[in-house]
Amino acid sequence: MGAAVIAGAVVLLLLGAAAPAFADDPPTLPPRAVPVPRGIAATPSGGSYEQLISYANDSARDLGAIQQEARDVAAERNETLAQISTLAALTQKPSAVRDRLEREALRLSATTKIPSASTVSPATREAADEMRTLRVELKQQYVALQADAVALAPYAVIVSPNGAWTTPALGELTQGFGRTTYQGEPARVYDGVYYAHFHEGIDIGADIYSPVVAAAPGRVVWVGHLPDGAMVVLIAHIGGLVSLYAHLDDRIAPPRVAAGDEVQQGQIIAAIGMTGMTTGPHLHFAVWLNGELIDPLSLLAP
Repeated sequence: MGAAVIAGAVVLLLLGAAAPAFADDPPTLPPRAVPVPRGIAATPSGGSYEQLISYANDSARDLGAIQQEARDVAAERNETLAQISTLAALTQKPSAVRDRLEREALRLSATTKIPSASTVSPATREAADEMRTLRVELKQQYVALQADAVALAPYAVIVSPNGAWTTPALGELTQGFGRTTYQGEPARVYDGVYYAHFHEGIDIGADIYSPVVAAAPGRVVWVGHLPDGAMVVLIAHIGGLVSLYAHLDDRIAPPRVAAGDEVQQGQIIAAIGMTGMTTGPHLHFAVWLNGELIDPLSLLAP
C-alpha cells in the first residue's frame, strides 16, 4: 500500500470519527491577514453628504456577503479542529486502527525522531512522513482559519431585520417623506419625477434629549457631523438597508455608539437634539434600500 493511500485512509478515519477535545497545541505561526470590511476602517470625514451616503450603502451591500464569509470560515475552522482532535485521539489509542501498516505510520508520525531505514520498512517510513506532513498542514490551516474567524466573528451574529421596524423615537410626525412645499428642502428626481422640494425621510418632533433607538438590528458604519452641523448615526442592515438618524444631540447626551458597533432593534443609540439646520428638537429619519431612498413609514409598525 502506497504512502498516499495510507494517508488517505487515515484521513477517512478522521472524518468518520467523533472529535474529542483538542489534544495537540498548534505551532505558533503569524496569523493570515484579513482585509477589514468597509464600514470599519478609513471612514469618511463627513465633508460630503453624497459620499457618506454612498459609503453607507456600499457597507450595507457588503454586509450580507461578509456575514456569509464569517460563517463559512468558522465552519471550516471547526471541521479542521475536529480532524486534528480525531488524529490526536487515534494516536493515543492506535488499536482503533486495524491495519498494521497504518497503525505503525500513525505512531511514528507523532514523534520528532525519524527512525532509521534498518528499523522500519520503506513503505512504513514513507507513510509516516506523509502522516507527519498532514499533521503539520492541519495545524497550520487551523491557526490561519482561527485568525480569520476571530476577525470576522462580529459579522456572523448580526441579526437580519425580521418584521416591522421599531419607530426610532416617540413623538409627533411633523413632516412626511417625499414632495413638500417647505422651501428649505432641496430639489430631487425621485422615481423619474422631478420635485422642486423633496424630503428624504420623515421628521419626528419630540422633547429634547428624548431617546433615539435603532429601528432594526445592524452595524453602525458612521457617527459624526454633516457639513451643516447635524449630528448623525448611520446603520447598515442585512438586506441592503441603511438607516440615518439626524439632528441628534452632541453635548448633553451625545451618541452612545461608534462605527463598528453592532446594535439591536430598540437599543438606545442617541438622543433628540437640535444640531444642524433645524427649527426645533426633532429626529430626521431616512432609509435607503439597495442605494435608493424609500419611505421609512413603509417599514415601521403602524
